[in-house]
Amino acid sequence: MIEAVFLDIDGVLTDGAVYVDAAGHEIKRISFEDIDAVFELKRAGIKIGFITGEANGFCRYVRERFAPDFFLEGCKDKLGAFKLLMRKAGLDESKVCYVGDSKKDVELLRYVASSFVPADVDPGVKDSAKFVLKAGRGKGVIKEVAGHVLKPRAQRRKPPRAT
Repeated sequence: MIEAVFLDIDGVLTDGAVYVDAAGHEIKRISFEDIDAVFELKRAGIKIGFITGEANGFCRYVRERFAPDFFLEGCKDKLGAFKLLMRKAGLDESKVCYVGDSKKDVELLRYVASSFVPADVDPGVKDSAKFVLKAGRGKGVIKEVAGHVLKPRAQRRKPPRAT
């Protein structure tokens, strides 16, 4: 059973695109259903972590908005940072999953027992994950992952049917 969900930001939480407004400010898009899914996971007692290569104002927004249990930004060696975090936090690696979308995520996607990628990633990235989702980048990825993670918990809690 999954106890912690780790997410890349660009291409998982967002659609991976950068929008630029008239003043030249970068803007990113997040789906409300994915925002809701993060909080649904948290309410179920699942720890949330973000691992991103970026270190910018959007990262600060994500950290403040979601108050994740773990947050690694500016991370160029995601697998190394993940292993160190697992040791420091005392997490069981068999009870965590990772969701990524790019070549920078491949090592970590291969390493964890439960890994997910959006449907619209490059074939090499798809091949590194255990599960390919139906959702595309930033279009319900976290919602779909939450369904996979929470389903076993819901099944365990169902009372037996009266016959």
